[in-house]
Amino acid sequence: MNWLKRRYWNRVLVFAVGVGVSLWSGVSFGAAQDAAIDPHKGIREETLRVMALGTPDDLLRLRDALQQTEQEIARLKLGAAQPEKQAQLNAIRDRHVESEVLLRLLDSSSSEIPHRELDRSSAQERASLRAKLSGRIEALRESIGVIEQVIRFEQAEYLRILEDERRALRRLLAVRREQLLQEYERLSTCVAADRPCLARKFTALCRLQPLLPVAERAPILILQQEVVKQLHLGHGSVSSLCEYLRFDFAF
Repeated sequence: MNWLKRRYWNRVLVFAVGVGVSLWSGVSFGAAQDAAIDPHKGIREETLRVMALGTPDDLLRLRDALQQTEQEIARLKLGAAQPEKQAQLNAIRDRHVESEVLLRLLDSSSSEIPHRELDRSSAQERASLRAKLSGRIEALRESIGVIEQVIRFEQAEYLRILEDERRALRRLLAVRREQLLQEYERLSTCVAADRPCLARKFTALCRLQPLLPVAERAPILILQQEVVKQLHLGHGSVSSLCEYLRFDFAF
């Protein structure tokens, strides 16, 4: 009965993960294999450096990079601008408000002291100051418009780059999940006496688990517990055992 149970859960795993890969990544396995020609296309250089593919825990960093890119996309769609451009825009807006306040104060003073009551020199100074403030306000208003336009353009371009990266990361994650499924399938015939094989099998499951949505991890957990029993590793938690084995059998 045990071998029937294991065979059943193997089928459940392949079905559940296969459906998850198709729905979550939005690409078929065939498309993922086509992308293998250039698996990093669309991923920014700084993201690749952080991921450090081929080193321990690179799959977790791949998952984290995807989450961070998705968060950046969400912030950008809410209107968040680059900090430097936003600071520049805020500074010009502050100067614009300041100049408008000064112009209003000057006009208020002019209403209290009519132009005809000033001597020629004072009247010229008032006119010159008003012209200067009016010109500054107009120039600042134009600058604000230009910077806002630049920000919108840069946001649209940056959003395109981020969306390209998100598609590439999803594609790469789907490919790596498929590789882990293939690795697990190759190890599915491990016998109880072959502890290194069982350890690699367990490690493949450990690496696969965090790459799946939480709702789809239950079959993986059951299979992990089955392997733990075969390895006679006691009653330690699956997560602690995954942590212990992750550096010994890098994928």
